[in-house]
Amino acid sequence: MKKSFFVIACVFLSAATPAIATDNQMEDDRAAIIAAFEAINAKQFELAISKADMVIRHFEDDKQNDSAYRCAFGEVDVLGTLLGTALETDRGERDKEKANTVVVAADICSAYFAKGFALIDIGNRAEALPNLEIAVRMDPDNQHYLNELAEWHKSGKDWQTSLKIFTEASKTSDLSIELMENKNQSTEIANSMRCRSYRGIAFNHVEMGNWTDARSAINECLKLIPDDPGSLQELKYIDAQSVEK
Repeated sequence: MKKSFFVIACVFLSAATPAIATDNQMEDDRAAIIAAFEAINAKQFELAISKADMVIRHFEDDKQNDSAYRCAFGEVDVLGTLLGTALETDRGERDKEKANTVVVAADICSAYFAKGFALIDIGNRAEALPNLEIAVRMDPDNQHYLNELAEWHKSGKDWQTSLKIFTEASKTSDLSIELMENKNQSTEIANSMRCRSYRGIAFNHVEMGNWTDARSAINECLKLIPDDPGSLQELKYIDAQSVEK
């Protein structure tokens, strides 16, 4: 999981277009996030947290309480984010206390996510959760963030909450990935993330003894990646256990 996380993070960084910040601050934030991801890859988790905190402090020092903040990875993603906010307003889903929606650089969400990810690795699950939740709230179409939040609940054996979030992730399309110029890479990453969601769904169903639903979820993954080793192994386990039951 660590290797795939680092690869995905680097792809996001290379594709991201920062929004709304001074040039110097954006450069400093970008350097800090790259350093944080490199530290995670090197298992230097305390250093990763320190680098992520630099970006978080910049953001939190300037943010306004009456504004809702969303992260975006490029100009089209900015537009999509704003349109999505408008739809939320029309449906009455927007927080009425937040008068404005401000689109910020993707590095902000990356900082919260990287901090949460690193905190999990040093055993601080309780502090990790709010950081993961902030990343998801500010970038709700980020399937990778949703998967990691679902994983947090799965590790805590909260099967129902984990299942709910993995299911949401399986239905989520990340605009920043869909808009990548390299369409082969885009498809590969999207399928990998969606497959992870389906494996998470299957895992939770297995823990609750829902063998048919678990098998169905794994088969959805295998439609995307027919030779996925993890899914094939899980399917073998599901078949064996469900026959015994």
